[in-house]
Amino acid sequence: MAVAFVFTTQSSAVAIPRSTGAAEWDKVATDGSGGWVLSTDDAQRDYHPTFVGNGYLGARIPAAGQGWADKPIPTQFELAGLYSTPPDTTAVKPSLPAWSSLDIGEGGSSASAALGAGKVSKYRQSLDLRTGTLTTTARWTSPSGRTADLRYRLVADRARKHVAVVHLEMVPRWTGTATVTDLIDGRAAEHLKSPVRGSSADKHQVWETRRAEGNSTQVAIASQLDAPGRITPMGGDVTGQRAIVRVTAGVPVNVTKFVGIASTQDSSDALATARQQSADATRAGWARLTAENAAAWRKLWRARVEVQGDSRLRRQVLASQFYLLASVRAGSPWSPSPAGLSSDGYNGHVFWDTETWMYPSVLAQHPDIAKSVLQYRINRIDAARKYAKDGGYSGTRFPWESALSGLEDTPSWASTGRYEQHISSDISLAVWQYWLATGDRTWLRDKGSEILRGVADFWVSRVTRNADGSSSINGVTPPDEYVENIDDSAYTNMAARDSLRFAVQAAKIFGQPANPQWSRVADSLRIPFDAKTGTHPEYDGYAGKRIKQADVVLMRYPWESPQSAEVTRADMARYVPRTDPDGPSMTDSVHSIISSELGDPGCAAMTYTKRSVDPFIRAPFEQFAEARSGGAFTFMTGTGGFLQEFLYGYSGMRWRDERVHLDPTLPPQLTGISLHELSWQGRKFTMEIGPHQTTVRLLNGAAVPVEVRGQSKNLRPGQQLKVPTRRPDLVPTIDLARCAVISADSSDPSSPAVAAVDGDAQTFWQAKAPDPALTVNLERPRRLRTLTADWGDERPKQYTVELSRDGHHWTPAATVEGGQTKDTVDLEERTAALVRLKIGGEGDDGPQLHSLTLR
Repeated sequence: MAVAFVFTTQSSAVAIPRSTGAAEWDKVATDGSGGWVLSTDDAQRDYHPTFVGNGYLGARIPAAGQGWADKPIPTQFELAGLYSTPPDTTAVKPSLPAWSSLDIGEGGSSASAALGAGKVSKYRQSLDLRTGTLTTTARWTSPSGRTADLRYRLVADRARKHVAVVHLEMVPRWTGTATVTDLIDGRAAEHLKSPVRGSSADKHQVWETRRAEGNSTQVAIASQLDAPGRITPMGGDVTGQRAIVRVTAGVPVNVTKFVGIASTQDSSDALATARQQSADATRAGWARLTAENAAAWRKLWRARVEVQGDSRLRRQVLASQFYLLASVRAGSPWSPSPAGLSSDGYNGHVFWDTETWMYPSVLAQHPDIAKSVLQYRINRIDAARKYAKDGGYSGTRFPWESALSGLEDTPSWASTGRYEQHISSDISLAVWQYWLATGDRTWLRDKGSEILRGVADFWVSRVTRNADGSSSINGVTPPDEYVENIDDSAYTNMAARDSLRFAVQAAKIFGQPANPQWSRVADSLRIPFDAKTGTHPEYDGYAGKRIKQADVVLMRYPWESPQSAEVTRADMARYVPRTDPDGPSMTDSVHSIISSELGDPGCAAMTYTKRSVDPFIRAPFEQFAEARSGGAFTFMTGTGGFLQEFLYGYSGMRWRDERVHLDPTLPPQLTGISLHELSWQGRKFTMEIGPHQTTVRLLNGAAVPVEVRGQSKNLRPGQQLKVPTRRPDLVPTIDLARCAVISADSSDPSSPAVAAVDGDAQTFWQAKAPDPALTVNLERPRRLRTLTADWGDERPKQYTVELSRDGHHWTPAATVEGGQTKDTVDLEERTAALVRLKIGGEGDDGPQLHSLTLR
């Protein structure tokens, strides 16, 4: 298809580099609109506490707005790079003491306890994603009947990585005294040794240091209190201080605790650093710190993804960006674990989750942070060499689970540490992606190539030569962890092949000789393929079993393995229905991206987007859980995969060393997607994907070569490029229902209503409640001949088809009985704007409707 490129010159009124313009941002920043503020008025029902972080320190904060709680989940306090190494077990990520505790009391009672138990009125908790500020307000009444209005604000300072601040504003409704307690609460501490405490009464500062179990790493926390009244250390076995404050009815009282945190992983004297950071923050004061923090976040948010046309999805996208950014920062040589800085999920270990699922979402807009994420692997390359050597191999083998040392930290009971070796190739891909996205030759020469060469050498030593001249990789676990110790995993072999070729290409870039074994092994590796079905068997001997998560489909994205669209389509048809719906949350993100790339008639990409987020998101702060049933929380792996759907799926963006490939598409459920400050080789550009046209603007730097559907143009400074937005839903069809507006009064989140009309036979709508109804809105009266319903494994025993012109008056058109797999109903040329299926007598799991067709 020929693409009509249109270049226009930007008006001087265009705001660069903030493409939304200052006025729009300022409006959002003051009125809380646009999905930037997430709030709840009820912390007792369906409440999952959020976390805040600055990429160095993170904290999950309970309903009280500060302190520690063990329900509904323990609130943990994390620090990047801090690991304990208990004897005879794997490394674990400790939880710090709860540094956020700042309580107010009267007559021996505690406002914090009342807040945590919901024994307050006018409660509200809000997370402002623009600044990472968590605000908790409530009216507290003490047992003696005295009342105060409380407002807590808590910030993990993005501008000062060692600093966090808790600010309390209290308006008492009595005159007398109140007690303020600043505590470093040891109840939250895990896998740390007993504290060494100290205090300075004249500086109003308390502190403690603890050592990690099994190693010499020391962490220090200092808290300095700014409060009216006399402040005294608490002493004994408590790290805290207390102020007796005289209060007057109606007169606000402001109290702030300034926390400094450091470890010997980043400071030669952790205690001195923590105390100094706390003191410096105190001198700066609450107003200055919050202004600096807001400015730091504002700089990050210049690069963002915004969705138009679906307010819930917009919130989910904004929240996901915040949580991912809260767990990473430029200049930090640590990689995020599957739960980031929200908790110790998966012991805080680093898996393929980082390079495959989180890292690409950072690389697209924050290459400086992406570089820091890769530094974690670079710093452990000697350990990876040792790991390969200890196993009898050459080169570099990265562990499946990595922590402090860079050696294998998978628990001994899990076989993945022995067999799941594709991790090394996943890291090679991340290195190559960084090179393509940044063009940083110095980095590739001095750092990246070392990983590429090492991984290539490992695979050369790892393969088995077959009698026919081909090569196999035997005894592995693929991404589908429901199997283990199998031979010739399609994904593992393909990833090894391309990793070998990355090493060859890197050598060529610098005019260096490449090991001839790299190409020989790459060209000889077996990639299982079944010519009869036109699909890749997952491994040698695969017989169609259910799989845990995305595996073979990953060959097309993110690896871009060269294969026809027919093969990609066939692989999707084979593996989507075989993927366990109770598996981890990131799988459907790949299905969405590939659906966008294929562009088959319909709107399946949005179905997969909904499937990738709605079953896993947790109220009220839009956080990912690992699986429908729970698991790691907040699950950054799912978060990262979800964001890739917008950065690489709907944009069609792919990195090339000499150009940027774009292929924008938009589902009918959205009115637009804005990708702000995408980054390629030192340039910044934006994409505004509209229903009919996509506009690409170059914000700075030299011209960008842009390729769209086989045609290339240079986008120069001061220009904007307009290209047609691909709309698979608008491909002509005789099916009036395809991609129509559809709703259901009951849907399983993994099987949304849109799946019945998205044009993809692998998706389906499934109800959760009995006697559900499904309604298709054709938006204007249409003459209808037939309705065809294609049911899956669970089909109804009976359903009624009803028609309406206006949505108020409904006429029965047919009642269908018999539980057939596929039904065609004669609608006798009736005219209707809405068609409704009312279903009864369904199976225990609710009916599965794979497609609903109207003609």
